[in-house]
Parts: sequence; C-alpha cells; structure tokens
Amino acid sequence: MKSEIILSILWIVYGVFHSLTATESFKNLLKSILGRFSIYYRLIYNILAVILILPIIKFQLDSPTELLLEKSIMNQILGGLMMGSGIFLGFSALKQYDLSEFLGTDVLKDSNKKKQPLLIKDELSSIVRHPLYLGILIFLWGAFGFFGTSLHLVTAISLTFYIRIGIHFEEKRLVKEFGKQYEKYQKEVPMLIPKISDGK
Repeated sequence: MKSEIILSILWIVYGVFHSLTATESFKNLLKSILGRFSIYYRLIYNILAVILILPIIKFQLDSPTELLLEKSIMNQILGGLMMGSGIFLGFSALKQYDLSEFLGTDVLKDSNKKKQPLLIKDELSSIVRHPLYLGILIFLWGAFGFFGTSLHLVTAISLTFYIRIGIHFEEKRLVKEFGKQYEKYQKEVPMLIPKISDGK
C-alpha cells in the first residue's frame, strides 16, 4: 500500500506542475525571464514533461505491487488488444497535427514564421474531440487489464483524472482561441466517447 500512496502523490505532483507550466500566467512569466528565447517555450515544456515522467515510471517498475486481477489468458488478450488499439489511435491522432509544431521543434527551423492557428475537425477529430487523449486512456486501462497490478490501477486512475481535468482547461483555451467555431464543434462532436449512430 505504501508504494501505491507514493505513486499517487508522484502523479498528483506531476499533474499539478505540468498544468501550471501550461497556464498563460506561467508562459508570460517565462517570456519575461527568457526574453527572446521564450519562443522555445513549447519545446522546453515537452522536454520537461518527458524528463519528469521518467522517474515516476521507474518508481512504478521498481516498486513492490499487489496483483489485483487474475493473470488469465483472456485478461491478457483483452488488455493487449486495448494497449495496441490505444497506441494505434494515439499515433493516428498525431498524424493530424504538424508534429514539429506539436513538439515545439518548429522554432528551430524558422523562428520568425508565425502560423495561423487551425482547428482540426476532420478524420478522427470528427468522431471525438480528443482522439489522442482517448488513445492514452485506452492504453492505460489496457495495461491494467494486462498486468493487473495495484500500481497499474493507480496510474490508470490518476492519469484518467488528470486528463479529464486537463481537457477542461484545454477546452477553455480553445474556446477563447476559436470562439463560436469551437463552441459549435463542442455541440456536434463528443469529447471522448463516440456517439452510437441511431441510424437516422
């Protein structure tokens, strides 16, 4: 139980830090500190996100844990299928974006070129508004089904809450950026769970 509590705290701290560094107030503070180097904000943000998550993953892998689900072939098949589906969905979602802009490496090519923000509403984004997050969630819960440990459950629960909270703030930003265009999109396309067609 001690490992589960520590892992929960680590995910909470990571989530709070990651969310704070994404706020406009933090961005403005960073701009005042870095000056002309503030164009590298997104790149720094993503690098920090990866660096800070690695010790948490290592802690989870190295810590003692309790088996909550029976290690049956069925659980491992279903869990494996979910993990594979989550990875496939995540990579498919990323293809919709300009990866260099998404990662922040676009500033290394041309720091003077400013792209017009574009609201992506086609392909996977025409089914759910956040296909990348959906892919991550499917992977996380698939990993719990496959491994069946208490630490995998803690990670799945913690990141599900974090993603849901993150979506709330991201959508507020998107409404501010795209206005009525995004509000219309919110009404037409579900957040994470695809609508089942009624055949009409």
